[in-house]
Amino acid sequence: MNKCKRCNVWVADDTMVCPLCHTILTENKSMEQSLDHNANKMQGVQRPGYPDVKKNTRRFRKAGRILLFISLAVEMLLAFINYLTFDAAPKYWSVVTGGIIAYLILTLWDIFSRRQGHIRKIYTQIFVILGLLVLIDYSLDWKGWSLEFGLPCIIYGLVLAIIICMSVNSSSWQNYLLMQLAAIALSIVDVVLHFKGYFHHIVLAWIALGLSVLLWSGTMLIGDRKAKNELKRKLHI
Repeated sequence: MNKCKRCNVWVADDTMVCPLCHTILTENKSMEQSLDHNANKMQGVQRPGYPDVKKNTRRFRKAGRILLFISLAVEMLLAFINYLTFDAAPKYWSVVTGGIIAYLILTLWDIFSRRQGHIRKIYTQIFVILGLLVLIDYSLDWKGWSLEFGLPCIIYGLVLAIIICMSVNSSSWQNYLLMQLAAIALSIVDVVLHFKGYFHHIVLAWIALGLSVLLWSGTMLIGDRKAKNELKRKLHI
């Protein structure tokens, strides 16, 4: 058992660096001997110190590898069944199942991962869902519904997510200004695609653009100077 002199905590695992301040730990065998001696006399004694931080990480990674292996095996089986029944419609349905399985694995990893903040997770979900819809649409003889209906719905969801995040994290609402710009950019792309003649239901695109612009305008007006300064800092203007 090692001790961090700066944090004054005992670290239970065999690491040589403090998980809190990253200071080199000092070894203290007398502490372990004293604890072992007292443990023989008293039942229920607990060692002081920091918990084993690597143990849960190893378990999480092992469970993730097992889940990935099972998913690959299931997708290979579905692809083989698709090959045997290729003449039946739709022909490439195993591609759809593969995309769904990949999305579920990525979502689980995104939920339990602590390396990414919630803003980056929202961005990841947006583009992964859009990519999955396009993949399903393409595998089912491309009808265009993934962009004509799916993209506006994704923008609606993004606007709703921004409103919820700003309400929950009211003290740091300015952190979501770039997300609002992303919603406007996606809405403009959707409107341009309709003007190019690729789609016909332009009402959904205009609603998405109106909601995103309305949210942006409200934030800038209410936030006033603080919002403008934060935007300049984010865009390095």
